[in-house]
Amino acid sequence: MTIPDEVSALLRGVPEIGACEQAFPFLSVDADGFPHSALLSRSELEPAAGGDTLLAAVASSRTRANLLRSGTAALLAVDGTVCHHIKLKLVTSIVVDNVLGCEFALAEHKRDDIGITMQPLTFRTTADLVEQENWARSAAIFDRLEAARAVRKGE
Repeated sequence: MTIPDEVSALLRGVPEIGACEQAFPFLSVDADGFPHSALLSRSELEPAAGGDTLLAAVASSRTRANLLRSGTAALLAVDGTVCHHIKLKLVTSIVVDNVLGCEFALAEHKRDDIGITMQPLTFRTTADLVEQENWARSAAIFDRLEAARAVRKGE
C-alpha cells in the first residue's frame, strides 16, 4: 500500500518562513489505551522516496514512548472538502538528539469527502519556530531513514 499522491502532496517539502501552514494532528495511544495527540508540520513529515512509506520526526517524549510501545499511529490531513484518515504501522525507527525518526507503512487510508470546504488547523511559520523545532535535524533524520530504507530494499 502506498501513500496516496494527494496526501503526499500535502506533506512533501519544507514550509517557507511567513507561510500559513497546516498543522497535522498525529495520534498515538497511551499506556492506558487513550488517544494522545501531537501536532506535526511538513518539516516533521515526509513521504519516502517511491511513496511506499511515510517518514516522521517526533520530538514529544510522550508520543515517542507511545509509538515505541504500540508501533501504531494515525494522521489527519485536510485538503478542501476531504479529510484523509491515515493509519500507520511503525516499520523502523532511530533516535537522534532525543528525537524519534520513524518510518511508517500505510495500514489504511480513508478519504472522507463531506462536500463542504473545511479549514485545517494552521499556523504561521517563523524563523524562531524553524530554530526551536530544528528543521535541519528533521531533514538529517529523514536522510538517515532513507539511507537505511535503501539498504533494506537492496538499492
